[in-house]
Amino acid sequence: MSSSSDIPYDVPQTETATESHDPGILGTFGIRGDLFAAQLINFLIVLIVLWRFVYKPILAILDKREAAIAKSMNDVEEISARMTAAEAERNAMLASVLKESQAIMEGAMHETEVRKNEMLEAAKHEVEQVIAKGKQQLIAEREASLVALRKDVVDIAVRAAAKIVTEGLTEKKSQSLAEEVVRKMT
Repeated sequence: MSSSSDIPYDVPQTETATESHDPGILGTFGIRGDLFAAQLINFLIVLIVLWRFVYKPILAILDKREAAIAKSMNDVEEISARMTAAEAERNAMLASVLKESQAIMEGAMHETEVRKNEMLEAAKHEVEQVIAKGKQQLIAEREASLVALRKDVVDIAVRAAAKIVTEGLTEKKSQSLAEEVVRKMT
């Protein structure tokens, strides 16, 4: 009536009389001990081979790469620190140069102002000297002209007197003599 294919899967089958060994816990899960031991030994051999020939070289490469990255990071930090120091030094130099150039400009402006004032004073003094010399020259020329004029007037007066004495003076002659004297004076 019932064949082995008719047996439901959830009902455990009872042992037959031909099987006499107890499967134990491993047998419950369908694991055979001899096969399990062989697979465990194979797994350990593969693990040792992988460890020796794959994992260690990969770890060595990763360690080298990590060291190179760490060195690069240190170099980057060092370069960054140098750049910051160089930037600070450049800024300090620029500030110093700017201060120096401003001081030079202020000194040049002050010196220019002083020289300008000196030149103005010298020019004023020179103009005053020229004016003083001109005044003195004018005074001297005026005095010389006056002396010459007085001499000419005296000469004219002496000649006029001599003519008057020698020629006799008439009103008409007196008039012409006066006109002649005035003409000579101008």
